[in-house]
Amino acid sequence: MSWLLAALLLTATLYGLLAEHAYRLSRSLELQGIAQDVLTLATIPVLLWAARRSRAGSLPGHLLWLGTLAYLAYSYLVYAIGVPQNPAFLLYTSILALSVAALIDGIGRIDARKVCPAFDGRGHKGTGWFLIAFGSAFAALWLSDIVPTIGGGLPGTIGAGELPNPVYVADLAFALPAVVATGAALVRGHVAAPVLGAVVLVKVVTLGLAISAMAVAILLDGGDPGWPVVALVAVMIAVCTTILVRGARRLGVPASGWLRETLWER
Repeated sequence: MSWLLAALLLTATLYGLLAEHAYRLSRSLELQGIAQDVLTLATIPVLLWAARRSRAGSLPGHLLWLGTLAYLAYSYLVYAIGVPQNPAFLLYTSILALSVAALIDGIGRIDARKVCPAFDGRGHKGTGWFLIAFGSAFAALWLSDIVPTIGGGLPGTIGAGELPNPVYVADLAFALPAVVATGAALVRGHVAAPVLGAVVLVKVVTLGLAISAMAVAILLDGGDPGWPVVALVAVMIAVCTTILVRGARRLGVPASGWLRETLWER
């Protein structure tokens, strides 16, 4: 699955980088798309390395693989619904389908109770409250653009053809509820919460790096990257990376059989 995803990702990102006006959007959005393509291209070796470590029985490798898949699923959902029709559309939908399927399979094959001993037993309430605050802050930021327009008008950030901003769709419908729910699970001490928390943190870091790359592209073009969002993303990357590094150092060895061979194995 990872090798197939890598081939599709390589083709899709090279199309975005090399084709003239690949995204058929404004110059600013074109530059953001190119910046994200560069970051996504850099995730391909990470995806393959993490997949190899996962197959070798590495818990950190498996969690990194899942987090990378979550980033790809989110990113190509935005591409599939937010980019005007272009020759790469079937690549976007294929990457989206495969990454979601692999993510569900990879999480579903984990035996949470056998993995639990590998995590630090001191609790993860601080990380949980951070995820709740982070998800709520971004939701409030997006809603501050949307809610004032309910009586009429359009948000300041709008999609192609005056369709809803695909980032708002992906965040408000899927990503931010998942972040907040994972944070709540960590606060409550749910047995599966550390696994989900690690996946969410990796996804947040990779997405934050993509947003930072887009901000740099806008800045180099003389535009305003949206400094409040940039600042929030910078804090997000720093905190999530710190949590992941400290967690990796304290990560123990899971019980034998923590990763089932197939999703439906009893």
